[in-house]
Amino acid sequence: MAKMIRLMSLVGLMSLMGCSDDPSPEGQRVSAEVMSCTTGFEEIADRMGTRAWTPPSNYYLYSHIFGPNGMFANQKDLANKSIKAFFTQGTQDVQERFFYYRETDESNWHMDADLENGSTSSPFHLYGFIPVEDAEGANISPLSGNYSNGAILTINGLSTITPSDVCVIIGAKDGSAEDDDTGSSDNIRVAPGKFDVTFNPGDNASNYIFLLFDHIYSSLRFRFTVDATYYALRRIRLTKLDLIAYADESGGGVKAKYDATITLRKNETGTSPIVGSIDFTPIGNANVDFTPLYEWNGAVNTQEHPDNEVVLSPDTPTNFMGSFVPGVNTYFKLRSTYDVFDIHGNLIRKECQAENTIDLRKKFEISGTMNGHCYSYTIKVQPTYLYILSEPDVDNPTVVVN
Repeated sequence: MAKMIRLMSLVGLMSLMGCSDDPSPEGQRVSAEVMSCTTGFEEIADRMGTRAWTPPSNYYLYSHIFGPNGMFANQKDLANKSIKAFFTQGTQDVQERFFYYRETDESNWHMDADLENGSTSSPFHLYGFIPVEDAEGANISPLSGNYSNGAILTINGLSTITPSDVCVIIGAKDGSAEDDDTGSSDNIRVAPGKFDVTFNPGDNASNYIFLLFDHIYSSLRFRFTVDATYYALRRIRLTKLDLIAYADESGGGVKAKYDATITLRKNETGTSPIVGSIDFTPIGNANVDFTPLYEWNGAVNTQEHPDNEVVLSPDTPTNFMGSFVPGVNTYFKLRSTYDVFDIHGNLIRKECQAENTIDLRKKFEISGTMNGHCYSYTIKVQPTYLYILSEPDVDNPTVVVN
């Protein structure tokens, strides 16, 4: 099942109506709020929900996955990622823009620069991907000579392993309000395969853009718990997670970087515009090394901020995500780094490490992996003995005589 990610952005767009030789052309300001959505992972479908805007069927909110209360809330650097957007009109030159998140009163995404020399009377064809931070660059070309047909998008220098959810825009549409994606002149909702966005010009005009995304990576979901008996004596603070991919069971190397090429064809049927398979091409000679999925920033829990540290629970799993280039990658190693405390808060052991080998072929009986698929592992911390006794452990010892 698909999931929806909702991303709100405040955008400023400038459509210059003056002549090219006019030193001070008259501009019309266009502002917009962007709602971004993505297809998602089947195994987390029943945990999602909606807010004021009722999303299309099988889509869910961004914040429910990566927000402060989302499934992967501990990976704080996954939230508020940036969008790379390509605004096109027919065969005209592409205008590249970025949507950046700003910690303001609105806490919205803003476009980095105004659009120029565009016609607000004709729709833009909007293509792009998220997150910008994971790519070294990107380029786009029209499908069959015209962006009204679709586009061929190439994302350069993507990491083989990443904590991010790498997605491509599969649908775009203007709306009439923050909670209404039907637009001002029709009742058609945002849907896959449609990329036309029309803006209302003017300084006081309000515009809303709705984006649909689809995953281009596969993902691993790790659900950490701790043994209940051990939890009665110790606390485990997870400080770092690293993941590496291997080519085979013997530990052969996998290339560290890939280029991804996605062909998108516009359609009116509401089906995915992605044509065929996404083409991943390895680049460079370097092999992938351990990639951080999570790293504690050193801030301790306080009454005001009780979620600074990740302390594992015996009851509620703590979730982390690692994404990877789909296809032949099925062998991995997860390295966990953690500190051990007694129940009184005394540090017993620092920076302990454990490694877990992951073989997707054996566990899920598959020969390869597919984009948009999430493979879930539950990992229980269950020591067989206490490595080091804490001083409070020997207070008032109990002797049981049978």
